[in-house]
Amino acid sequence: MLRPTRTTMNRLSTIGWIGLGAMGHPMALNLFTKTYLAHQQSSASDHQSGGAATGARVGVGEPRYVICEQDEGRVDSFLTDLRNQGGSELASKVERLSSGKEVAQTASRILTMLPSTPQVESVYLDKHTGISAGLQSLSSSDAPILGTANPVGSSRDEANIEQLSSTTTISPGPDIPGTQTPPIDSSTTLSPSSQAATSSSSQASAPLHSTGNGDIENSTAHTLLIDCTTLSPTSAIQVAEAIHASTNGHAMMLDAPVSGGTVAAAQGQLTIMFGSPSDTVTQMALPLLQTMARDGGVMYCGSNGKGVGVKVCNNLILAINQIALAEGLALGRSLDIDPTLLHNVINTSSGASWSSRVNSPLAEIPGSPGERGYKGGFQSRLMLKDAGLALQAASDLDLPIPMTWAAKSIYEAVCNEEGEDWATRDFSVVYEWIKKKQSQGVERGWKADPTST
Repeated sequence: MLRPTRTTMNRLSTIGWIGLGAMGHPMALNLFTKTYLAHQQSSASDHQSGGAATGARVGVGEPRYVICEQDEGRVDSFLTDLRNQGGSELASKVERLSSGKEVAQTASRILTMLPSTPQVESVYLDKHTGISAGLQSLSSSDAPILGTANPVGSSRDEANIEQLSSTTTISPGPDIPGTQTPPIDSSTTLSPSSQAATSSSSQASAPLHSTGNGDIENSTAHTLLIDCTTLSPTSAIQVAEAIHASTNGHAMMLDAPVSGGTVAAAQGQLTIMFGSPSDTVTQMALPLLQTMARDGGVMYCGSNGKGVGVKVCNNLILAINQIALAEGLALGRSLDIDPTLLHNVINTSSGASWSSRVNSPLAEIPGSPGERGYKGGFQSRLMLKDAGLALQAASDLDLPIPMTWAAKSIYEAVCNEEGEDWATRDFSVVYEWIKKKQSQGVERGWKADPTST
């Protein structure tokens, strides 16, 4: 078995994060803090028991972190919050890098949260600054992730992560039996970490190969890539295939978009829908995904591209639901119905949805986007993007989705409304757009006879 050098040992214990926007910031906070605290708890337990540190933690087990973000303000805000949440020692272990290439050269596990398809393609595939460029500079003989090191140190650290994140089960997709770890196909199941570590030593020179059902295996992979962006499902597949092919499987990629918004991201209560090329890759990714998800919130959806496909379908429904809620509440307001009463009735009736329960535009509802002036949350411009992704996917399949066309048109109008900054406000601000159109007499204008004077 190959012995890692000190440089590769440091790389094996380093986690990288690219993109510290509204979602990336709290997600990275949870990932960094929980992996660090889990390692600290394991180290303290070893010390109290008088046991020597395990080989997995000698020089390599202590996690280190790198970030890549162009916006100075976002970097400063993240480091301040990390210091407040995890302490100065944790913050001191974070290094800022300038490109995906540098992150790939420095970290063996890299997560990205980016605006959309163009940014993902650039960050991963740019020939000069992309992650792929950094991977090309690595040797195929670099120590594999499995069986050599874990960024959180040991299986005990993984158990501590599960306890810290309250996420100890993995939810299967439809028609998959409910097991603690999801089967990837009918002939193979996930192996426990200890078994994966043992088997990797005998497969150190195993090349990239297919399991025969589309899954890709390579137990010698030295890099794990997890993209949490919501992007085109087709592009997600193409980027993953390009990474796998250009590295002969020594870098393996998952798509793992999230749902729940900034509130759930801050609480570590996201739902994560992931598409994975194999059970081995899934096993490597689960401890990291669990730090950011709710109990049972890590959802296996299939092969590469399936995670983001599920997310696009979910957000198609969400876009329409939020507009329907806004129309119903605006009508109630016009009928002089008490808004809080209407809110309560909707949420105990068939009109209830995530939008009505969690994302109400009513200022009268504590903790709602409406109460905070629509600041934070999921921006309207991002919902416009997601509606466009759904339409693109449907168009490729000749599928008519008329309500999504209507929703995209409405969010486009919201984002372009003159004199307003609604594009960067929570997408529930569509409620304000509807009220403004009413005050402008838009509906009266539509109903007027154009031939009359």
